[in-house]
Amino acid sequence: MKELLLSASDCLKTEELEFMCILMWRLWFRRNKWKHEKQWLDDEACLGWACQHLSDYQQFHNKKHHSPAKTPTMPWVAPVMGTVKVNTDAAWCSQKKKFGLGAVIRDSNGSVLASVALPVYAPVTVAVAEGWALKRGATLARQMGFSTVTLESDCLEVIKALVHQTKFNSELGHVLDGISDVCSTFDKHIFSHTPRSGNQVVHNLAKIALAIDYEQTWPTGPTCIATFVVADFQHISLS
Repeated sequence: MKELLLSASDCLKTEELEFMCILMWRLWFRRNKWKHEKQWLDDEACLGWACQHLSDYQQFHNKKHHSPAKTPTMPWVAPVMGTVKVNTDAAWCSQKKKFGLGAVIRDSNGSVLASVALPVYAPVTVAVAEGWALKRGATLARQMGFSTVTLESDCLEVIKALVHQTKFNSELGHVLDGISDVCSTFDKHIFSHTPRSGNQVVHNLAKIALAIDYEQTWPTGPTCIATFVVADFQHISLS
């Protein structure tokens, strides 16, 4: 896949390369839709979706281009071949008084293998909610049979506590113990911290969770996070 995109980058214009990446993502989604739900998306629907999301993607990056200069950010980093990475996040809505939790599993090519979003109504700290999201992501990876997993979050407090196996006599400590129990079933697991810039896909999924009333899972991911997946995919392919 990398060789194909590197070759395409030499002969295609930027807009053509962006459209190719988005269309490839949609075709992969169509394949999974058929495999898991026996629903087929026709070519016209795929092309229309790709054109719309190319427009959305370009508008998003044009706004970034015209905004004031910012400190360089760290992009999402793919896991090594043969392993998966689980990114998780929690979003808070003060008006609704609820958290939205999200988890996305991706492989070394940046392809989404599974994702889950769920709302939680509970008066807990952000760290506890972030821990719940990480546990749900780890559980999803275990259910799918993955054995070598990187678990990544932008919550430094939770990641540091897991790495150093810090014990807390609190609700957070109980959540961390639950995460460790799930991870003990993997052959190998790594906890990793990333800044928000490297967690954009699942950050937006967590915000989607604020708008739903029950847990939802996808074999890939909802279409509204596709733009962010494509942006990460393009970075991997051209880096």
